[in-house]
Amino acid sequence: MSVWPAYTGRLAPRRRELGGSSSSERSSGRLSRRGLWLGCLIGVLVAEGFAVAHSYLWAIPLAGILFVVIATDLPVVPFLGVTLFVRVVTDDLGNANSHHSGSLNFSGMIAVLIMLVTIGPLIRRQRGARPTLLALLWLGAWTAIAVHTDGASAETIREGVREMSVVALAVLVCNARRTVSVPTATRIVQFIGVVPAVLALYQLATHKGLEVAGEIRSNGTFVHPNSAAIFFAMATIVSLWRYLDNGRRRSDALLMTLFAAAAVATFSIDGLLSMLVMLMAFGALRPGSPRAKLGAFMVAGLVILAFLATPLGAERIAKESASNVTTAEHGEASSSFAWRLYKWETLLPEWERHPLFGRGLGTTVTSEATVSNRLSGFEPHNEYLRYLVETGVVGLAILLWGAGLLIRVLVRRRRMPGSRDAGTLNAASLAIAIVIGCLFNAIADNALTTSTTDYTAALIVAAVLSAPVIEARRKPQLAIAAT
Repeated sequence: MSVWPAYTGRLAPRRRELGGSSSSERSSGRLSRRGLWLGCLIGVLVAEGFAVAHSYLWAIPLAGILFVVIATDLPVVPFLGVTLFVRVVTDDLGNANSHHSGSLNFSGMIAVLIMLVTIGPLIRRQRGARPTLLALLWLGAWTAIAVHTDGASAETIREGVREMSVVALAVLVCNARRTVSVPTATRIVQFIGVVPAVLALYQLATHKGLEVAGEIRSNGTFVHPNSAAIFFAMATIVSLWRYLDNGRRRSDALLMTLFAAAAVATFSIDGLLSMLVMLMAFGALRPGSPRAKLGAFMVAGLVILAFLATPLGAERIAKESASNVTTAEHGEASSSFAWRLYKWETLLPEWERHPLFGRGLGTTVTSEATVSNRLSGFEPHNEYLRYLVETGVVGLAILLWGAGLLIRVLVRRRRMPGSRDAGTLNAASLAIAIVIGCLFNAIADNALTTSTTDYTAALIVAAVLSAPVIEARRKPQLAIAAT
């Protein structure tokens, strides 16, 4: 017989004798803390409404927050599946230069919806409250600097709101009572990626898609082939993990092939290189013999061969290898890498004017093109340089410290015995590979400025971090005690 029920029964009277608080007292304490938190939240929202909007319209989000707080829990998995699917399939409906607009577009409404839905679960369960508060303080501080630099407007706070919605999605997964497991999160990624992948292959076969620098490239339902490529890269490695470590189903192998082919169809060099980095990192992190690691490296090799075998792929490699930054200085860049180099040169003087704290979050992506610098309206295509200009040395150092801390936590999670159980086998290795791939993609692309990329990465990483590895380690001890 188990000793646990009897022990628990003897412990309860003793707790009452020692003056322990009853369940009703603890509940009232929790309710008072939540009420105080809600009151502070409402006060901040009211102040923001008067300061930014100067309108009574602040009452609309206030009513939405009140409804979410008092409402019962939403079914998180269907909500995430439907919301992210709609966000992905409507990505190309927005303009690539929408960051220059002050209007609230469809992607902005989805970002606000994610934040509203997250408030209730966070207040009730408070999982990850401290990291969330630190992230919001960081975003709020540098959004305030942007307002001080360029004035208060919807364009100014757009990037801060977008990045807050990414944090909110991760917090929602962590507070979802573990309903968003790693297998469930990976299945959501597959679900939202099928339609864009099939459309990308259709565009390749019919020579349709998006014209970029005189070349027709597949973009699926995404606003740009580069953003499509990094998403397909994550969907590929997610499907590979499901096939190797979560059942070896044929459907996962077929979906992996579909997503890898769609990534090749975008002809995005940085996107494909990011996928190779993810695959090699995942293969290296998988425990076991070299044969167990071979699967990821084989997929990486096949992707390289497929890209080089296509005429456009070989042409793009030849064109980028002959990059000349002087052509971009004269207004006609010989390649995308050439104008990237020129763009980075023009950003360094802006950082020198505000070296410590930068110009504020989102100020580089909202800059308008001028006669003297027509590339000013383009995004930096280097997230480290972008954050250096926008947040200065201090903000970039904090951001890199946070990324390093995240990788450290995932590495520790990978070494826990509970992370080797069914459903979470090598899940931490999957999350580490995705984080490394996104950090690599950020060197020459807009990985952290693309919402679909951020939402997908946040979904997988949060599901891995909220996996019950501690309970998995204690199961053998409980089994022994019950005999």
